Amino acid sequence: MTATTVHESTRRRLIATLFTGNAIGSTAYIGIATLAALVAEEITGSTSLSGLAATTGTLGVAAGAAALSWLGLRVGRRPSFTLGYILAGCGSALALLSIPANSFLVLLVGMGAMGFGRSVGQLARYAAGDMRTAQHRAQAISIIVWANTIGAVVGPLLIGPTSAFGVAAGASEYAGPIVFAIAGFGLAAVLMAIGLRPDPLRLAVSDDAEHEGDAKPSPLAELVASRTVQLAVAAIVISQAVMVLVMVMTPIHIRDNDGSLSTVGWVMMAHTLGMFAIAPVTGRLVDAVGSRRMIVAAVGTFVVSCVIAASAGTANTLILIVGLFLLGVAWNFGFVSGSTLLQEGHTVANRVKLQGFADASAWVTAAFAAALSGVVVETTSYATLGILGAFLALLPLVSIARERALQEA
Repeated sequence: MTATTVHESTRRRLIATLFTGNAIGSTAYIGIATLAALVAEEITGSTSLSGLAATTGTLGVAAGAAALSWLGLRVGRRPSFTLGYILAGCGSALALLSIPANSFLVLLVGMGAMGFGRSVGQLARYAAGDMRTAQHRAQAISIIVWANTIGAVVGPLLIGPTSAFGVAAGASEYAGPIVFAIAGFGLAAVLMAIGLRPDPLRLAVSDDAEHEGDAKPSPLAELVASRTVQLAVAAIVISQAVMVLVMVMTPIHIRDNDGSLSTVGWVMMAHTLGMFAIAPVTGRLVDAVGSRRMIVAAVGTFVVSCVIAASAGTANTLILIVGLFLLGVAWNFGFVSGSTLLQEGHTVANRVKLQGFADASAWVTAAFAAALSGVVVETTSYATLGILGAFLALLPLVSIARERALQEA
């Protein structure tokens, strides 16, 4: 067996490990994130404060993306990913402790730590992409994104049974799902520690072999001066922001129009399927037609989806299912294509540095978008929110136009 064959089989095993870890981690995260607002409201007695738990978790993901990328560049993906999931488990334990302690502060610290560790699931797509050549990188990224489908489906389904288990044990109804999350993050940490050998960075494929031996990555300001990097970051950040902007207020819009929880469930399930289930198809499309064309497709799909959602003035179930499904598809197009383009033409060290910057920017913007969405709906309407999302979705086209103008100059 040749060295090349050994490396290929090893790469497949490492990608499978990253996939499994992300599936477990997303299942744990989605389950506890679903309950975070309810726990916060029970502790504080305030609906307005309940959203801070999710916001803290989102900011934690942003911090984790930057910090774990920095750490991974210095010590490797395996120890940084293992540490991330350990911190997520510790954060979940603090969230559990906050219930008997009746402490909102402990809950917020726990959600921040859990979000910090959850960033591993985002960075894992880059780790998989790093091990593939540019021609097949999008497929590897999309496989890891697709792993979130398991969490999106299984996580909510486990809330009921695990809640019943917690109540039977004499604890809060929220305790069971949180204990499950602690176990899930712990299992993911063990999987990273044992399964990511050799470290994925050792098998990373450089797109700039001439400068691969450079001791240090380039300064961030120099890297983001590239029009290609600007387009990639814009695609990732705007995709995350527009998706969160519209998605987070959709359940409120349904409730305010006398919609049922069943309607909320169907609409959000359609949205989640659009986000994750089509990822392998997206990866093949990006590899076939290129990242830039798929970013344009993402922009077009975002505009259509936002306009459709905006037209659901009475929370029509069918219109919202179609609109939110397409919103998820648009996010998937932009997220996968932007993540692929971000790695184009760089050394491994520069790619890791850009990965942390892009994801941190995306999650900070998402936290702002989540806060903004409530203000927009409260002061205007859900329809206005949809139109705002459609306009924001056009921003990557500015980067594409500037990139083309530079090429023609």
